[in-house]
Amino acid sequence: MLYKNVWKTLSRKWMQLLAIAIIIVMSSLTYTMMFYGISGIEVPTEEYLEESNQEDFAIDMLNRVTEEELRDPAVATLAETGAFTLADIKQADVEVFNRLIASRIAAVEQEMPDATIELRDLKAITYTFDDTEHRGMIIKESDTINRSYLEAGDRPSANDEIALNKKYAEENGIDIGDTIDIGKPFTVSGFVLFPDYTLPLFDDNFFNLDPGSQTLLLMTDESFETFVGKESFRLSGVTDQAIKTDLELPFVVSVMETENIIRSGAIYSEISSGKAMALGLSLFIVSIAVIIVAILISNMLEAERGQIGLLKAIGYSRRQIASPYLVLILVFAFFMLIIGYFLGLYFANPLKELYLDFYLLPSITIAQSPLVFVTAVFAPLLFFALVAGAVIYKIMGESALALLSPRDNVSLNRLSRLVSRLLRRASSKTKFKYLYAVKSTGSFLIFFLGILFSTILIVFALMMNGAVDRMTVGGLNEAVYEYEAYTDGSPVLEEGQEPFLTYPFAFVEDKLITLKGLDFDNTLFPLRNEDGDALTLEPDGLVVSSSLALKLGLDVGQDIDVALDGDTLTYPIIGIADEFSGDFAYLPRATLSELLTDGSTDDLFNGIYATERPNESDYPTILSRQGLIDQSESINQYMNFMMNVLIGGASLIAFSILFVLTALTVEKNYYVISLLKVMGYQKREVRSMILNSYFIYALISALLSIPIALLTLRIIIVVFAEDYGLVLPLEFEWAYIVYTLGAVVLIFFMSTFISRRKIDQIPLQEVLKTYQE
Repeated sequence: MLYKNVWKTLSRKWMQLLAIAIIIVMSSLTYTMMFYGISGIEVPTEEYLEESNQEDFAIDMLNRVTEEELRDPAVATLAETGAFTLADIKQADVEVFNRLIASRIAAVEQEMPDATIELRDLKAITYTFDDTEHRGMIIKESDTINRSYLEAGDRPSANDEIALNKKYAEENGIDIGDTIDIGKPFTVSGFVLFPDYTLPLFDDNFFNLDPGSQTLLLMTDESFETFVGKESFRLSGVTDQAIKTDLELPFVVSVMETENIIRSGAIYSEISSGKAMALGLSLFIVSIAVIIVAILISNMLEAERGQIGLLKAIGYSRRQIASPYLVLILVFAFFMLIIGYFLGLYFANPLKELYLDFYLLPSITIAQSPLVFVTAVFAPLLFFALVAGAVIYKIMGESALALLSPRDNVSLNRLSRLVSRLLRRASSKTKFKYLYAVKSTGSFLIFFLGILFSTILIVFALMMNGAVDRMTVGGLNEAVYEYEAYTDGSPVLEEGQEPFLTYPFAFVEDKLITLKGLDFDNTLFPLRNEDGDALTLEPDGLVVSSSLALKLGLDVGQDIDVALDGDTLTYPIIGIADEFSGDFAYLPRATLSELLTDGSTDDLFNGIYATERPNESDYPTILSRQGLIDQSESINQYMNFMMNVLIGGASLIAFSILFVLTALTVEKNYYVISLLKVMGYQKREVRSMILNSYFIYALISALLSIPIALLTLRIIIVVFAEDYGLVLPLEFEWAYIVYTLGAVVLIFFMSTFISRRKIDQIPLQEVLKTYQE
């Protein structure tokens, strides 16, 4: 009988229970989906990285000779002919190059005697595939560190064979045995992975991660050496001892542990932070559900105090009365958690595939784990049992006489006193309106936390809008040129071509940067600040990129020291270009040319911007502006998807919370609403007095949440900049406040629509009926 009565009571609250069910399902779904999705790449990744002997640290080194190395007569002779980069020296004399690298390795091993060091040799190329520009990074096979890993097929054994990434092959319909032309025709022998490139980052443009237009490549050593491409070098190391990251060697730019390198270590951060986020989000969401359930049970029991008191008076024990409430609530929560678990299991594979769209990793079929099931279902169920049991125990603990007697008015809580003081000069109607919403501290706290959480997600999603575009293409959308090309010679300039000069070996505050020289009358690549104003180059001043300014805390008017070729020059910053694709500092080309040639010429250049595709014989490396923009499409689509998920999830949680709380408010104040109608208040006035106070509190909560969101995002930006050297150009616009408040308003009125209708349906006779009783 008791179970039947409680069941009837709960069935009348099916809409509130449905909203609570959504929150409970989201809790279990979030944890299960993220845990299984991440585990689907974590287990095979650990085995793959161990088997391939992933580097423990990497040394970025100067790709040119140092002053000490120039003391070698052979090196000095080559430098006099213009061969001062490592790639130039390797091309001119392999023996000298090998001797240089051996001496550098020996110098590092002297500082870290327990480490094993190996050269990493790479070539960046661009090529046309299906009328679209693609990029490739050819990596030379290693002996012991960062060995290649075959997902399918075989390693190249003939000079006309090549291995590439499986994801790239799938995106472009390439199978093993097919022929691909990357400047030369090659037969695909297999699908390859490299442990130091779990993210396919080929340059400083951290978010150009289109798996359909860029790939890592493996070919025979002979083919690698004869293939023309932009060659670069670094050192890879493994050690069981502490890694010395402050090497004071002239050729060392930086020493970074793998976990702090975004191209290889980001996966560690993704796995650890993903699991922590899954658990944290799940606990937060389930906490909201538990508190709301506690409020629901409390309201139900308060409404049935008389019946409960009567049952106690005729001999029913506390356990007998409490059991139906607790059992039915736990059964309800259990089934919702089970549904969330299986939904999470279903969505885990799409989440895993989403990771594998960008991370170059092996994967396995997701298998269920008893531990995950227990954590996703029984851990929150225990939480439910404890909280619900505590609420029921507290009310059931009162004596039969106390339960049968009318409850005394509860004294004002601290929040109510604060609001009362703020409204001491307001009308009685206004006081009633705004004090009623804060009458229950628990209800108001969960209301505020729900709005806070939702607002933070919405603000973050809005600030993400356009951030990736600024990072990937930056000023390319404003540029006029179509091609960016590099040369080793001095070809004759043609119409529609503007020269530039780059020097990628300068330092500012021990940070390696690229000095770039542009002509005063440059029109194809104009520099602009974040306001869109044109920047003018000056011989005695520097224009720096936004990414460099953010990393080093630079500002206009500040003097900075620039070290190049053993000299240190001081320049004031005359402008900050709205450019996030690299760490650049801009000078007039003539000025930079004179600096690099000791004043012998002001007309040096090593690249051009062009409106038409230049001759490949003069310019071996040609980059298409449109091709770079197209390559950012994939990551932009991903970020837009994530933005929609964040906004959708935030809206759903906020909607559920507001709906349940306002519905409970109406039910709890059934008598009060009827009394207000008897006193002559119109329906609109009653709705305003009972519900609209929540509206003002929702707006205030959202406004308070915005600075908290900005502070949280600021911390995220600083962590990424310090740990990975990655600047997230998240921008806050004042319009976002309007958008956020608009979203909160929309959610509020949608979630309270049914509660408003219920208020209209409460009859005036309810108060008279209560008096008769």
